[in-house]
Amino acid sequence: MFRISPCFVTVSLVWVAATLAFPIRALPSERESAAHGTGVASKESLPPSASVSTAGAAVMTGDELRFLALVNRERAARHLSELKPDPLLVRVAREHSREMCEKNYFDHFSPTLGGRTPMDRYLRAVRARPAHACVGENLFYCSIVDVERGHRALMHSPEHRANILYAPFRRSGIGIYKSDKGEFWVTEMFLTTEG
Repeated sequence: MFRISPCFVTVSLVWVAATLAFPIRALPSERESAAHGTGVASKESLPPSASVSTAGAAVMTGDELRFLALVNRERAARHLSELKPDPLLVRVAREHSREMCEKNYFDHFSPTLGGRTPMDRYLRAVRARPAHACVGENLFYCSIVDVERGHRALMHSPEHRANILYAPFRRSGIGIYKSDKGEFWVTEMFLTTEG
């Protein structure tokens, strides 16, 4: 007998990467009040299975690193640049995964004011707003923890695959939240600040 596990991926997000790829300018007062740190998680805030990435200062769990490795394998097979882990994106992605679980929704659009879209969440967390930013986001949910299944589901969706293989992206943050019931919430964020 086998167990049927409901798993979901979001409908589309290419348009987020496309429509949010616009120049952004910070007002002087926004620069002064921008906060929330660098996004580097301390080892104490991670589950016991956490490990440290050797690429940069990103602290990621084993499952998060596995998602990033699978993404980079797809990109390498197509001669695209490797995505570097970004500590700030990891933190933002984890917060969104946790919020979706706690507020019982599955969407790129959050009910939380000031963080409704992936771009909103990124800009709220960044210290200094770049002159240009393009943000993409993929979401995956499953009733069991299964990294490979999640990656396959995203690659089988044309819109999510397009985010994974979007050539201009340079950085990524994978954020996973596992509920007490064993549910698996995954947010993959992608970023380029090159104009």
